[in-house]
Amino acid sequence: MSLRKTVVLIICATFCGLFVVLYAISQSNIQASFSYLERQEVEEELQRGLKVLEEDSKALETTTADWAVWDDTYRFIDDRNDDYVRSNISVQSFETVHVGLLLFYDMAGRHVFGRAFDATAQRLEPVPEDVAARVAASPLVRGFGDGTAPTSGLLTVAGRTWILAACPVLTSLRKGPPRGILIMGRRLDAAKVKALSEIVMLDLAVIDVAAAERSPHLRDIVAALLRTGHHQLVPDGEAHIRGYALLRDIGGEPALLFSVTMPRRIHLQEQVTQRNNFFYLLIIGMTFGLAMMYVVERRILSRITGLSGQIDRLGQAPGLVRQTFVSGNDEIAGLSTAINAMLAALDHARSRYELATRAAKVGVWEYTARTGEFYIDPGFWERLGAGGDHADALEDWLARVHPDDRERVRAGLAAFLEGDQEEYVAEQRMVTAEGAVRWILVRGRVVRDASGAVARIVGTNADVTELKAAEANIRKLTGDLIAAQENERARIARDLHDNVAQCLSVAKIAGETLLDDVPSPPPAAAARQAEFSALLARAIGSVREISYDLRPPDLEYLGLSQALERLCEDFARITGLAVAFEDAGLDGLTVDPNVAINLYRVVQEALANVRRHAEARQVSVRLVESYPKLIVRIKDDGRGFDATDRMAHLGRERHMGLASMRERVELLGGRLRVVSQPGQGCLVVAEVVYTGEGEHGHQADSDR
Repeated sequence: MSLRKTVVLIICATFCGLFVVLYAISQSNIQASFSYLERQEVEEELQRGLKVLEEDSKALETTTADWAVWDDTYRFIDDRNDDYVRSNISVQSFETVHVGLLLFYDMAGRHVFGRAFDATAQRLEPVPEDVAARVAASPLVRGFGDGTAPTSGLLTVAGRTWILAACPVLTSLRKGPPRGILIMGRRLDAAKVKALSEIVMLDLAVIDVAAAERSPHLRDIVAALLRTGHHQLVPDGEAHIRGYALLRDIGGEPALLFSVTMPRRIHLQEQVTQRNNFFYLLIIGMTFGLAMMYVVERRILSRITGLSGQIDRLGQAPGLVRQTFVSGNDEIAGLSTAINAMLAALDHARSRYELATRAAKVGVWEYTARTGEFYIDPGFWERLGAGGDHADALEDWLARVHPDDRERVRAGLAAFLEGDQEEYVAEQRMVTAEGAVRWILVRGRVVRDASGAVARIVGTNADVTELKAAEANIRKLTGDLIAAQENERARIARDLHDNVAQCLSVAKIAGETLLDDVPSPPPAAAARQAEFSALLARAIGSVREISYDLRPPDLEYLGLSQALERLCEDFARITGLAVAFEDAGLDGLTVDPNVAINLYRVVQEALANVRRHAEARQVSVRLVESYPKLIVRIKDDGRGFDATDRMAHLGRERHMGLASMRERVELLGGRLRVVSQPGQGCLVVAEVVYTGEGEHGHQADSDR
């Protein structure tokens, strides 16, 4: 992606992120503000609805007090005269005071008289007994005591809800004592609610709590009102919102769910405000974004693009003066100056590089993944005696590889050029124009672009012929030294076994027969003789152990497998560790003595390391023939160590066990692997190519 596109994307992403954040914050504030206003409006209207209901109750209390504080009513409670009923209790009276229920109780709570008004039939009826009994049991009758002020409340009887007002019956001068209680009631039905709605111009409604319990939605609202004690506001879609309040009866129990329904004018205004806010923020963001892009293009991108074009032209036409120019006195102009200085330093470094590579006999190579171009340092061609132009450098280079190495090199290099591995290291033989063979160390490394794709592969060709010759000489000298060491060990072992051990045996026999001619040797002399004989026996055993360690006879007479088995048995007997030995595929196999003794020494040294350092409980040794290799595995369950670090520092420490094992294996053209981690035991694997005849088992890779 170009710099210009990147900058545009960054600016767009920045302004988009800023737009989202600002929009989210503003929307949150707007929503919170309008939600508060909407709630406040609904609360106010709900309070208005409750207020008109309260005023209606107060008006009923006033009417009830007018009837109760009257001499005629005072006398009626006492004598129940019919004149009072005929004169005052009529359909017209009920309609005038807008009541539907009239009840008289004496101070003992007994029902004295009562009438109910049927507005549909326009007649008065006796009050049902259940209604009279329910009112008599309510606090309106039972809770007055000596009070004279009227009171009111709600009462639900037989599915009907009444607004009841009660007042003690007194004389017109408010003298007592009270002779009874007068109760007036108004039905709180749909008609009453509609009348109240018209008064406050609101959509009011009441719902019996028992009926509300049958609706899950209303049941949740009632539960919330009981739990919080606050009014509940519930949106009814996008157009309306309802506010709910809980009305309790005269006994304090939930009786009615009072609601007011309002159009969501504030909510609709909120949506309009949110849309306007979105468009305003979008226009402002786009304006500032375009202005920013214009400034960046004029002051930065165009100048960087010009500098980039100058650099491209320098690469395409090397003959031009290697300099760039950008006007101004800022960082971009400073970058142009720095590039000019870098180009001058690069030219100087190039000349030094050519001198260094010629002196070190090293040539560079480069493979370009996009074009498939393969470049090889001309100095390397000169060392091979192949001058001139090489149109297909890769094929010309492969043609110089020794025929025995060519296919191996071609396959390995092809896999590397595909970018499947990060690094390539290989040694190969190459033939000069005169027919001489040179050893070349080829190294390569992948160079990736910003996206992670393979852009180039760069490497070196180093002439290591002299180094290979020196390594061969060192390897030969080391092998001769180890062979001489083993020969000297064998000679010393034979001398110890044939001379020293025999002499000690003769001395032991002579000592044991020293007192044979003495009829009754003294006990002290006999004890000294036995002690001397035991001492000689221990000396003979020590000499034989030293002789066996120097040159194990089992290896010569029984073969490698049985010699290793005996070694494991002796190790287990001496150390007390459990040692398991196993071999596979060695039946009928003849192993070169040099291979056998070196593998024996490797196992011997590995077991010695287990004894000294591992703190193991179990050890296993496995010898496997996997043609054309012999593989030895020594594994323990000890404390382990950092194998990578230890193998990297071989030769720098006092302990030379692993270094000696690796030297012996590499002298046989094999490989030694050590796998270990702290606390996870250790595995030593030695693989060597054996020289032998006979059948081989073709063991599977799992034997390794």
